Amino acid sequence: MLIFMIFAFIILITSGIFIYIGTITNAQLHTALDDSTAFQSTTNTSEVIEDTFGKVPTAFSSLYWISIVIIAGMIISIFVGSYLVTTKPIFLVPYIFTLVIAVIVSVGISNAYESLITTPELATTFAGFTASNYFMLYLPMWVTIIGFIGAIIMFSRIGSKEDRYIWKK
Repeated sequence: MLIFMIFAFIILITSGIFIYIGTITNAQLHTALDDSTAFQSTTNTSEVIEDTFGKVPTAFSSLYWISIVIIAGMIISIFVGSYLVTTKPIFLVPYIFTLVIAVIVSVGISNAYESLITTPELATTFAGFTASNYFMLYLPMWVTIIGFIGAIIMFSRIGSKEDRYIWKK
């Protein structure tokens, strides 16, 4: 759970920074070169910028939905991993302690993310991350839900018939 929270935070921050840098760089290129006389008179710098670097902000805008798909994939992998792990019932106690620590850490990560997305320079960039923002702003709730579902999946397989047949073969 701790690795999941950290990776989700890093993915969203990196995606937001890429989108921000792509948008700002494209705008600065247009500002600096649109009315420039440094090039030959036959070269339209606006078209050159749009044909080259102008595609970058459009490509980076897909990070809005890619980020939440990656987070959903990590959640599914937690559930699959919980299903594939067979463990003893005694490990429920350390699992609960680890989950409590993860919830406490998730509060700090959620607060840090909230202060980051409310920064005036980055607010418009992170406004496009609607599902990801919802996930990160309510991270303690999501960590609790995912942790308990993972525990139910992991510890409900104890003593299943599949385990008995593996040893008899």
